Amino acid sequence: MSEQLPVTQPLYGQIKSAIEKRIRAAEWPADFQVPREEELAEEFRASRLTVRRALRELQTEGMLVRIQGRGTFVIGPRMQCAIFELPDVSEEIEDGGGVHTCEVISLCTLPRDSSLASLLAVPNGGAVFHSRLLHKEDGTPIQIEDRFVNAAEAPDYLKQDFTRITPHAYLLRETEVTYVDNTIRAIRPDEESRAALQIDGNQPCLLLDRRTWRGDIPVTRSRFLYPGDRYRLRSSHEATTSSARSGAASSTPMNASPRRIR
Repeated sequence: MSEQLPVTQPLYGQIKSAIEKRIRAAEWPADFQVPREEELAEEFRASRLTVRRALRELQTEGMLVRIQGRGTFVIGPRMQCAIFELPDVSEEIEDGGGVHTCEVISLCTLPRDSSLASLLAVPNGGAVFHSRLLHKEDGTPIQIEDRFVNAAEAPDYLKQDFTRITPHAYLLRETEVTYVDNTIRAIRPDEESRAALQIDGNQPCLLLDRRTWRGDIPVTRSRFLYPGDRYRLRSSHEATTSSARSGAASSTPMNASPRRIR
């Protein structure tokens, strides 16, 4: 059944949002086979190429998986867990005896109508800075860092030399946040990311999506992409009973008082 699409996004983005809404509402549950491109194109009154782009982005984000010869399917619910600290990548490499280097792929202000700018919901149409960096350990790529920054919170962000200082170190010094949200999922990276990380198309990656706020104001959104065989993330915490977990489930962060954090 066709539905009304929002007109503030390009058509592929509208289709992507509509499909994502169906997945999150469990209208399309885990293992559900997504209708063929022709059917979706007819439903949304779009070309197959437009539908294909929407589906590919959802595959990249880990919501759909395409199985050769069978079709495209919804991926099941993901396990969520807490991550209490994510160290500066340069410090982590140096602590392990390696040499950290960084290549700046992009450093700019995003156009207001850019689909990337919409990843950080800055109020009143404020400016969003974007940096895309490739971090290396002893010359081997280990992380792509995409960071979206509320320009009002860090106005000198674009003036920094990120081959000498990491965004982590700069933002730790210049911004204050009160809430952090982390999500981790396994994805198949796009062609550009595979080339930068020097991996083949069959190698999965870990994507850590981190958002920070100061009160109700978004400060940053950071997307860290790691080759699955070159990095691991670890979290340690006290075990609790199921009832304790359900009773503790809330939006309250581990440390609710204002503090400087990446």
